[in-house]
Amino acid sequence: MYKKYLLIVLLFSPGLLLAESELSQDQIEDLLSVKIRFATHMGYIPSIVRAVETQNNQAISLTDIKAFDESWKNADQDSNALIRRVTQNDVAKYFQRRVENNPAIDEVFLTDNQGANVAAYPPTSDYWQGDEDKWTESYNNGIGVVYVGPLEYDESTQKTQVQISAPVVSQNETIGVLVLGVSVDYLDTKQ
Repeated sequence: MYKKYLLIVLLFSPGLLLAESELSQDQIEDLLSVKIRFATHMGYIPSIVRAVETQNNQAISLTDIKAFDESWKNADQDSNALIRRVTQNDVAKYFQRRVENNPAIDEVFLTDNQGANVAAYPPTSDYWQGDEDKWTESYNNGIGVVYVGPLEYDESTQKTQVQISAPVVSQNETIGVLVLGVSVDYLDTKQ
């Protein structure tokens, strides 16, 4: 009963972390094993890999990425061309179907080798993920590892979730990162 009450509090308390609960990070990762495999698999899907390769080949400078990030954060999400390009491309539409058909998934987004968004559903709160643990830990200087973040409130989805980051791999090289946001409700059903 205590865990269910705590999870309800988490849902209605933005910014409150699971630190007060009885679940350790290892327990969270055990509960998420199926979703971790799913995120890892997605990092090898040819259309996802091609989308990242295409953006990496554009060699966008970090200065431009940071300018795009500021524009993204200050824009009306319906009228900004960059946001539309990232959220309405074929990969983003695939992510949208995944989110809409699986209540355990709150969001899916894809980044390039610098942490810039390639595709996202729904729109992320910022364009550049390269300065955040979910990206730096998973990209891991190009080595690529799965990273499971803490249970926390997410600004873009307005929900409490765990983000699973998995490397996007082409020819045995990490070329980007895919992030899957898993709902706190999914963890509650697994306990």
